[in-house]
Amino acid sequence: MRLPLLSLPLLLTSFGAINGLCPGRVASPIVGSASSLTQAYSPADCATPKLVLRASTFSYPDGVAVAADGTVYVVDTDNTEVVKISATGTVSTLASGGFTYPTGVAVAADGTVYVADAGGRSIKKISSTGAVAEVAAHDFVYPAGVAVAPDGTLYVADAGSGADNGIIKKISPSGRVSTLASGFNKPSGVAIAPDGTVYVADTDNNSIKKVSPTGVVSALASTGLQKPHGVAVDADGIVYVANTYNNTIEKITAAGVAVPLGCSFTYPSGVAVDAAGAVYVTDTGNSAVRKISPSGQVSTLADGPAGTATR
Repeated sequence: MRLPLLSLPLLLTSFGAINGLCPGRVASPIVGSASSLTQAYSPADCATPKLVLRASTFSYPDGVAVAADGTVYVVDTDNTEVVKISATGTVSTLASGGFTYPTGVAVAADGTVYVADAGGRSIKKISSTGAVAEVAAHDFVYPAGVAVAPDGTLYVADAGSGADNGIIKKISPSGRVSTLASGFNKPSGVAIAPDGTVYVADTDNNSIKKVSPTGVVSALASTGLQKPHGVAVDADGIVYVANTYNNTIEKITAAGVAVPLGCSFTYPSGVAVDAAGAVYVTDTGNSAVRKISPSGQVSTLADGPAGTATR
């Protein structure tokens, strides 16, 4: 089972160039390593063909998280594994067993990696050696996203099984599961701000919601969003969104206005931001992981083969 954002076909060309990087354009083939596929982005770039993929790494990258040391963690859903990308670009498998259908990932300050195993209806954690252990189960229907607070509390976006029965749950450091807020429509992403505010990608309501520490829900943004999936928040409280059906990454202003950071994506699903303000994106339709520098430059960290994905 995939979330609603996975219901349409992504059409990839036979030589590996991707249609849809920008509306109405077809990418031109480029051969090279990931480090050579770096380009500056501006809105005018949507008139220019973009890049293609190289060696196989990912099948269906979904959730993404970045640790304090710069290590990037990616859930490769269809390969049922969690992959890590070092700060120098080395790609390796952290864990490839113990998951049913993983979708979301988060990393704690101590380096512990948490995974929302939607198919397994559970939240799991991965040690530095790759050992997978269950944190909580049987309390979820379809846990799609996970976030971790500085105190170790976990927040889970449980998409539920029908309209408007999505729930945001929290798991205390002792393992107690409770409901923070309900009434969401297939929520798929969750993030926790420094002030304790929880941000939710309320996917089928095409909106980003914020939830106070006491569970009060209010709207942050909705205009211009189409099936938002991943959500992240930086140290200053700025919210970033994978605006999946618009093929963009958006930054949400304090006034709730969505400002595009880039359009060179095909159905991006996950988003994360590091302490320096760099944004990491799982460019799912392209089976790739991208990085947007604070100055707006887009580069490829790792990517996969051309093929067919469904969303």
